[in-house]
Amino acid sequence: MSFTIDPWMMRDLDLSGNELIIFALVCEAGEKGLSVSKPKLAFLSNTSVTTVRRVLSDLSERGYIERTHVGENEPSTWVACVGEQSPSSPSPIETPSGRNSRSRVMSIAK
Repeated sequence: MSFTIDPWMMRDLDLSGNELIIFALVCEAGEKGLSVSKPKLAFLSNTSVTTVRRVLSDLSERGYIERTHVGENEPSTWVACVGEQSPSSPSPIETPSGRNSRSRVMSIAK
């Protein structure tokens, strides 16, 4: 699985490495959101389930992601709140494009 870490994510959001990876995975899912179990997300981000729980909680508290579905026997769905943040954290649409704003792509083996 591959996902994109945009320059604005690194420049404007002040995220740790694990937060950046998990945020990028949620963003990559788009409007439908990321619906995946915490163990699977831990595997995709090469971290522990405990770290995934902490990162999801931290990103949610900071307003970067939102849980839109809480299922009893199925995973929660997480959606990125890009564009709903403070003016210092622009949405991708507000981010300049061009040669110097090329995205960084990371690949994670399934």
